[in-house]
Amino acid sequence: MKASVIIPVYNGKKFIAQTIQSALDQTLQGHEVIVVNDGSTDNSEKEILKFRDRVVYIKQENKGVSAARNIGIQRAKSEYIAFLDQDDIFMPNKLKKLASFLDQHPGYGMVYSQISRIDGDGNLLAAKKIPTHSGDIFPQLFMKCYIAPSMAMCRKQMLLDAGLFQERFSSEGEDYDIFLRLARAAPVGVVQEELVMYRVHMENVSKKGQDLAPFRGEEILSQYKDYLIENYRMGWWYYRKRMSKIYREQAKVYLSQGRVSDGRKCLKRSLGLYPFRFDVIKKYLVVRAQEKNIG
Repeated sequence: MKASVIIPVYNGKKFIAQTIQSALDQTLQGHEVIVVNDGSTDNSEKEILKFRDRVVYIKQENKGVSAARNIGIQRAKSEYIAFLDQDDIFMPNKLKKLASFLDQHPGYGMVYSQISRIDGDGNLLAAKKIPTHSGDIFPQLFMKCYIAPSMAMCRKQMLLDAGLFQERFSSEGEDYDIFLRLARAAPVGVVQEELVMYRVHMENVSKKGQDLAPFRGEEILSQYKDYLIENYRMGWWYYRKRMSKIYREQAKVYLSQGRVSDGRKCLKRSLGLYPFRFDVIKKYLVVRAQEKNIG
C-alpha cells in the first residue's frame, strides 16, 4: 500500500462527505483512507458511516486535531501519509502526483502541492500565490507559514522520527510546528499543480484563532532560534526580522483589546529586533502620545 490519507473530523458534517469522497476517488491504486472522529457532537458520524466499507473509521473522545492525526499516523499501513482537512477537497491525481515525486526523490521527507481556493458553496475564489521553494526550505518556512496540511504528503517514518504532532499546539500551529521539524530534517519538494481545493469559510476563520496566532507563533518559532542561527549564514537576520513581525502582530491584538501599555511594549520589542518597519515606528509614536495624554 503506497499512501494513507488521514482525515481528522470534529463537527464537520457540512463538508465531510464530499471530502471523504475526494480522498476515495484517487487515480492512485491501493491507497487507504483513515477518518478519525475526534468526539464530534453533530451528525458527522452519520455522514462518515455512509463510507463504512471503504474507509478505516476511528472514533475517540475529543482530544484535539493533533491527537486525531497522530492516531491516524500510527494506524496507517502505508509508506506515505497525506493529510486532508475535513472541509478541503483532493483533486483526483493528488496522491499519484505526490507519491510519484517521493518515489523519484528518496532523500526528500515531504512534498507539497499548490492549491486553489473555494468558498463554503464551492465557488472558486481569487488565486493566492503560494511560495514554490524546494530543497532546504527551512529558512523560507521559518519566515512564513505557507504549507497547509491538505497540501502535504510525508514519509511515515519521517513523521515518527520527528515525534508526530505536538498536542499542546492542537488546532493552533501544530501543522506549522511539524512542518518546520520535517524541513529541518530533510529536503522538501513541491509539485507545481493545484491539486487541492482549500475551502475558506466562516467556520474555519475565528477571531479567537487570529488573536492567538502571534502568541502561538512566538512559542513555536522560539524552539528553532538556535538551529537557525547556527546553521544559516543569515540566520540571525532571519530570526530578528521574523520575530519583529510576530511582536508587531501581538501589539495589534493588545491594542484592539485596549491594553495600550502591553501593545507599546510589543511595538518596542518589534523595533528592537528590526528597526526598519516604518508602520511600527509610526504606531509606536502614536501609542506613546496616547499614553502621555492619558497620564
